[in-house]
Amino acid sequence: MGLIFPHVKALKARNSVFDYLVGIRFSILHRAMSSPVISADLLDPRVESLPPAPVVAGDFSRRIDGVIIPVWAGDIYLAKACCASVRQHMGDIPITLLVDGPATDTRKLQRLHGIRRIVVQDIVEPALLPLFAGTPWPKLLLFWASPYERFLCLDSDTLLWGDIRCHADLERYDFISGYNLNPMVLTTDEEVDRLVLDVQAARKLDPGLDLLNREFANSGVFFARRGVFPKERLLALRQLDSWRCYDQGLLNYLRWKAESNCHPRMGWQRLQLFPAEQHLVPGDRFLDRHFDRPLVVHWIGKKPKLGRPFRAANDYRRLFLTMTGQKRLPQARLLAEDLSYMLGRHRRSLSRRLGKTFA
Repeated sequence: MGLIFPHVKALKARNSVFDYLVGIRFSILHRAMSSPVISADLLDPRVESLPPAPVVAGDFSRRIDGVIIPVWAGDIYLAKACCASVRQHMGDIPITLLVDGPATDTRKLQRLHGIRRIVVQDIVEPALLPLFAGTPWPKLLLFWASPYERFLCLDSDTLLWGDIRCHADLERYDFISGYNLNPMVLTTDEEVDRLVLDVQAARKLDPGLDLLNREFANSGVFFARRGVFPKERLLALRQLDSWRCYDQGLLNYLRWKAESNCHPRMGWQRLQLFPAEQHLVPGDRFLDRHFDRPLVVHWIGKKPKLGRPFRAANDYRRLFLTMTGQKRLPQARLLAEDLSYMLGRHRRSLSRRLGKTFA
């Protein structure tokens, strides 16, 4: 029982489920607010709301054709905040959910207007399903199966702060990476091996490619043209057991290779902020209060959840409720969703353990 619901002893000691949940809410809020001291010039999105987003002069609405957000059953609650931020800052641009699993229920997400879905199992040939379905790799499908010629791909645990189409110069480039705000250059074999790919395998695969002094990009945000990387090449590379962090390692390799060959045309923008990633410098985690360009808040590492009620994430989750006509008792709705996610995560974990036990 402790595996499924670790607070069950505390529940028995209280007079009611309501008291129990309220107690959890106050204790986790206290822990979330206990963050390291940072400069007064920096804003921590975990404990503060984001300020009004910067507005960049010019019309960038025609730079991309749509936004694609990969989702699976475990991150629907995060995708709601992501979709609300897209609607808030990019208007009525089409949004497509890339869904892993036809049974994944996205109906609540699709209550927000202009959202459709495509299912991994419907767009992949049966022989290729083991490479993508139920794995962390579906994002690769977008390079040949995207419904949009020019698209923005956002991980579900991201939030837009402003209209980032100003960064999407896909007339000049075929692929644009979202860099950290501060350079993250890999200077040793150890760094490349930990973050991108097995160095020894890379030197056999591509002896002429210099792997050092290359900048690393988190693959949770990028702009691309469909077809920028050939399907056959992606499939061949996907089957190598050399990549770190799945598509992230592969996309960094492809970008470095393209930069060396001067084709396809690779671009980059410094636009990702990672508030919960504790090993990064403050400038890559917290928002400079004078920052004047649109960017993306990305919850890598520790995700918002019951126990970590990150302020900016919950602001956009509440905005999603407002946008979809669910205005009554928003805080209670968020609490119920957090609890449902926690229980679902424990169920999935228990199922995996049982599967390994009886395999």
